[in-house]
Amino acid sequence: MNTGALDVRTVIDGVEYGDEAVRQWELDRSRAALTLLKQRIGDERMRELLAPDLAASDAVMAPLPNGSGGAWRSAVTEMTAAGIDVDRFLTWWQGRLAGGDRSALLSANPEHYLADSSGGVVEIIETIGSGPLRFFLTFHGGVEIADEGHEEYPVRIGGTGRLGDGTEIARVMHEFGDGPDGLRIRLTIQFPANAPEHVFVGHQWHFACEFTNWLEGAHAQA
Repeated sequence: MNTGALDVRTVIDGVEYGDEAVRQWELDRSRAALTLLKQRIGDERMRELLAPDLAASDAVMAPLPNGSGGAWRSAVTEMTAAGIDVDRFLTWWQGRLAGGDRSALLSANPEHYLADSSGGVVEIIETIGSGPLRFFLTFHGGVEIADEGHEEYPVRIGGTGRLGDGTEIARVMHEFGDGPDGLRIRLTIQFPANAPEHVFVGHQWHFACEFTNWLEGAHAQA
C-alpha cells in the first residue's frame, strides 16, 4: 500500500494541470452555482428559509450593546490593490449599490444571503459570528470611528447597522486612498465590546473576501 503524499495530475487536451488548477475551477464554479441558487430563491423566500437562524442570532446579538456598557471594539482589515485607483473602484462599487446589483452583491461572499440596496438603506443577511444575521445598514456622516492615520485616507464612508428592532449592533468605516503601491483600503467594523472573539475575527476575513471579489469585478469591467 502506497502511503506517500497524494499528487493528482490531470491532462486535458494534452495540457497537464495540477490539483490547484482543478481546485480553482471548482471554486469558480461553486461561486457561480451558489449565486444562481441565491438568485432563484429570491429575497422573500430567503428570509423565510433563514427565519429560525435569524431569530437565534437576534437573541444573541440584541443584548450585546447594553451588556457592553456603551463600549465598542474595532475589527480592521487593510488591503492594497495594484492596477486600480480610488475613482475607478468607487465608481464601480457605489454604482453596484446604487443600482441594486444583486448579482455583484450576493456573489462577493458565499455568506451573503441577501443584499437589498434598492431602498437607500441596505438590508443585509450575512454571517456575523456563527450564523446569519439580518440587519439594516445606513451610510451617513458622523460615525465616530477615527483610528490613527485616518488622514491618509481622503475618502471615508461610514455607516451604522441596526437590527430589525432598531438596536444599533455595528458601526462601519470604509476608507480609501491612492498610494505608491496602488489603491489602499482600510475596512473597520465595530461591534459591542463584549461580543465573542469569533465575531471580530470572522468579519476581518469576511471583509477580505468580499472586497477582493469586488476589486476583481471593478478591474475586469474597466
